[in-house]
Amino acid sequence: MSAIGCRSECSIGRSTVRLDSETAGHRRRPRWDATMNVFEYAKELQRAYFHTLGEQLLGTVVLFGLLAVAGEAIRRAGRPLKRRYSSRLTEATQAGAVALLTVGVVLALAVVWHVTGFVEYLVKSASVTRFEAARVLITIAVLVIAYLLIRLINRSIDRLSEEYDAITDHQSEVAYHVADVGVSVFAFMGLLVIWGIDPGQLFVGAGVLGAVLGYAARDTLGAITAGFVLLFSRPFRVGDWIEVDGHEGVVRDVTIVNTKIRTFDDEHVLIPNNEVTSNPLINRSENDRYRVDIEMSVDYDTDLDRAMAVATESMEDHDDRIREVPSPRTVLKRFADSGIVLELRFWVDKPSARRVWASKTGVIQSVKTAFDREGITIPFPQRTLNARAESGFDVTDRGAPERTDSGTRARGSTTATDGGEN
Repeated sequence: MSAIGCRSECSIGRSTVRLDSETAGHRRRPRWDATMNVFEYAKELQRAYFHTLGEQLLGTVVLFGLLAVAGEAIRRAGRPLKRRYSSRLTEATQAGAVALLTVGVVLALAVVWHVTGFVEYLVKSASVTRFEAARVLITIAVLVIAYLLIRLINRSIDRLSEEYDAITDHQSEVAYHVADVGVSVFAFMGLLVIWGIDPGQLFVGAGVLGAVLGYAARDTLGAITAGFVLLFSRPFRVGDWIEVDGHEGVVRDVTIVNTKIRTFDDEHVLIPNNEVTSNPLINRSENDRYRVDIEMSVDYDTDLDRAMAVATESMEDHDDRIREVPSPRTVLKRFADSGIVLELRFWVDKPSARRVWASKTGVIQSVKTAFDREGITIPFPQRTLNARAESGFDVTDRGAPERTDSGTRARGSTTATDGGEN
């Protein structure tokens, strides 16, 4: 056998490893054979390299250096990806890449330090066949594809809504939920088929259990049903100012289960959708205008026509938040204890809580200033007391004792004398 190009074969377990040496005296370089598994190839790497402590330390430093360089590359790659895709998707992808890289480095360190036998023992203890491992990998792939598909559909919906203005925000919400539910259902059915579960038998067997759970969770199911009703009937949209079941605020989100509103105290309230559909709903943003009523009193001696004209003119000249059509007006409301009540009516364009409050504050200030300038009095609570003149006759109880200067003497009594009887 020549020193150059010699070939030798050695049998290890059930596999055959072919070792080539190009020159005599050099270490044999392991070659991958189709009949080998990963652990057998790792043993060949250990026989060829990493015999001394120095080689093991050098291999460890190289692996950690590769880990640091790859980690930095993954981190820098996240910046352009975040500009194109969502932050959550980018961060999830980065986390998965770092996890795979870490696992690879750990396995490589096991080869360097000759501890692959322990890893092989753990793998064999798990008793996972190739078919089961393939099903696990396919399951992970299906879940990842379903997630990416949902993100892709949602991104396309956002583009249609924002860039092309083809659909409304409410239609976008409906499309989001329909896409999420549809893709999730198809992915679930696919996983059942992969794991050899008949969907028909599963649904039949779950019929009784579903009836029991449906009765126990009837409120939740009712909220889900009402959620689809809200999504398709569209009584309000995200950003509308609504009032339902004593809660008033701006709609922040509409899900299948509940509706989230932000109150004017900056509190977030979750209202179940079945309560939204079963209670009276007020949508103050529906007509793009909202009427504000303010009551003010004037003195009984005031010229009412003049007071109404001054108040109306003050509202018309206030600001651009008040609509010209319908025009502001002032009406007589009622008689009060201290004056006559006027009601100032004006309409706010594109109503929101902030615009309504600002308009109301401005109108009150403007009307008060105009009344002071015109000498129109806004009365404060007051009462007028009138003394009534005395008249009529006195009533005296003749049976009552009469008080005199010398004492009290009963009216109609007999006075006895000191002389006794005659």
